[in-house]
Amino acid sequence: MTTRLTSTLLAGVLALAVPQITTAQTTAPAPKAFTPTIAVGGYLQPELDAGAQGDTRFPSSDRIFLRRARVTVGGKALPSITYKLQGDFAGGLGSATSIKASLTDGYVEWTRFAPAHVRVGQFKAGFGEEWLTPSTNLITVERTLATDRLTLNRQIGAQVAGEVAGRRLSYSAGLFNGNGRNVTISDNGKFLYTLHGSALAWRGARSGSVRVSAAGYWATDRQLGESADFGLDSTPATSAADNLFTGRSRGLSLDAQWLAGPWRLDAELLRDTFQQDNGVPQAEVIGRGWYVMPAAFVHARSVQVVGRYECFTPNTSRDDDRTREWLAGVTYYIRGLNKVMIDYLWVDAPSSPDEHQKLLAQWQVVF
Repeated sequence: MTTRLTSTLLAGVLALAVPQITTAQTTAPAPKAFTPTIAVGGYLQPELDAGAQGDTRFPSSDRIFLRRARVTVGGKALPSITYKLQGDFAGGLGSATSIKASLTDGYVEWTRFAPAHVRVGQFKAGFGEEWLTPSTNLITVERTLATDRLTLNRQIGAQVAGEVAGRRLSYSAGLFNGNGRNVTISDNGKFLYTLHGSALAWRGARSGSVRVSAAGYWATDRQLGESADFGLDSTPATSAADNLFTGRSRGLSLDAQWLAGPWRLDAELLRDTFQQDNGVPQAEVIGRGWYVMPAAFVHARSVQVVGRYECFTPNTSRDDDRTREWLAGVTYYIRGLNKVMIDYLWVDAPSSPDEHQKLLAQWQVVF
């Protein structure tokens, strides 16, 4: 009798429990489906340029202009696939009479593994630390003349980049068409190669951190436009230089950055070598530039002062071909990257026997 009663109770308990277990199993949440993301933003940089001409990048007249007006669309198309599309609606630093929108960045990136992200499209080639710094993060109104003349601009190509050793080491290696941004042809079917590496060399509780970087590039070009500062000429039979380069080029950049509390110090050396097929103005033209830039926050994190000295020599074999610039500036951070920057420059350029003095001011609005 007892055995029969016990069996009946067990059967009743199982009859009640099994449906609940089955229900719990069947109502378990299904894996959440991935939803593509999209974000829209951008920034505006109205700028004042007053005083003497300064270096060869600036016109000789005072002006107010829109330095950058950029709209960015980015997000994730798949869990490991990101994308970015950015257009510029301003005329840049030089003089412009007819402003047209142009693509700055446009690429897709595979991000599955942190040590090896693969990027394909149009973006900044990995050469020159100041050049790789986003324009919204600059601590001066304009980059140095050496950076503008000796780096590679944006290029169309592919790149592998990543971080290792707990983000103490980073690298990038790329190959590009080598003809600049928004140019979909290759002048000679040969690629531009870049290699960039960075290391956190020191980190201390009081002494701050030191990061060092090095980069190089190698290219073979035909009829590639370069700055008039270098004096390159593909048609020596004519009187005027056409600033077109045919031959092999290579570049080297070295830089270091020290950060400690409110203080920072940046320094960089750039060197480009152009080996011309026609030997005009000579078989090899070497351009070189460097700068040192200390800065400090003097009021909380809202007011930052900066100083800079730079030297740029587009052709080291020519006498009196050196431009030297001194800069003193102050930045007021309104909120985040929204800021107002004022820089005063003293420029000693070979184009003028007198020292040029220039005032630059920029209001940056990020949205």
